[in-house]
Amino acid sequence: MKNITLSIDDELYERSRVLAAQRKSSVSGLVRAYLQSLSDAEQRREQARREIRAMIGHFGGKVGRMPSREERNARG
Repeated sequence: MKNITLSIDDELYERSRVLAAQRKSSVSGLVRAYLQSLSDAEQRREQARREIRAMIGHFGGKVGRMPSREERNARG
């Protein structure tokens, strides 16, 4: 595990300590969880991009014909 140094203002640090205590964690634990969630979200976005590219490639870039104006505006 790597150690990092982070500079934040005193008020933010105090609020973070209170929040960490409420969650039975530490400020380091909060930062670690936040960075992990950012990383996980980015990995999910990348996976979604790969899946979309694969689908587009599977259909040759054409998913279907564009509906006519009448079809798009049909009520029924």
